Amino acid sequence: MRRTLCPAALTLTLALGVSACSPSDAPSSAPDTSRASTTSADSQTQSQTQAQSQTQSAQAHVAATADEATTAVAFGTDRAQQSPRPDAELVIADVRAGSHDGFDRVVFEYSGTGTPGFLVGYNPEPRQQASGLPLEVAGNAYLEVMIQGTPMGMLSQREDLIKAGPMDVAAGSIQGVTHGGVFEADTQYILGVDQQRPFRAYTLENPTRLVVDVQR
Repeated sequence: MRRTLCPAALTLTLALGVSACSPSDAPSSAPDTSRASTTSADSQTQSQTQAQSQTQSAQAHVAATADEATTAVAFGTDRAQQSPRPDAELVIADVRAGSHDGFDRVVFEYSGTGTPGFLVGYNPEPRQQASGLPLEVAGNAYLEVMIQGTPMGMLSQREDLIKAGPMDVAAGSIQGVTHGGVFEADTQYILGVDQQRPFRAYTLENPTRLVVDVQR
């Protein structure tokens, strides 16, 4: 059924330039530099190991935070919502989808400041905000995602992210994503699902993301 529209690992390169002279080339009075070279190399290796350890710890923290947020939110069919932080001024940076074990996911990634608010729920008759015009959405059930804290004056430079209409984003049961545009500080998306399924919505940081999972 279709509706009609009117839209690290951290890499650290360490150059160890160690010049070696043969005994015959070095003057007899030259100081012994082997200890200094070894100490310098050991120090650089230690610094590299510490930097890698810090990066791995940061990555583990981000993964743990994401896992905690994911498991803390239950799937359901009731409308989900969260208020934005008062200082939220966010610009869309990416919209992507993927399939995971037991659910399909759409991620809305943002740059800027603050945490977005959201209102997510099924809408049997998705229409573009402000204009009220019908939207073209793939699928048989329509999960409307309203994201708050996204001022109209802070639009992305990427045309594919600001143009209203169907987007090239889909995964598994999520058969399409349609962008309804930005009005005042609210951005509208419609997720076209093969059928009405339980979902969950939550935000993550570093980078700022709104995540919508649809259960299989």
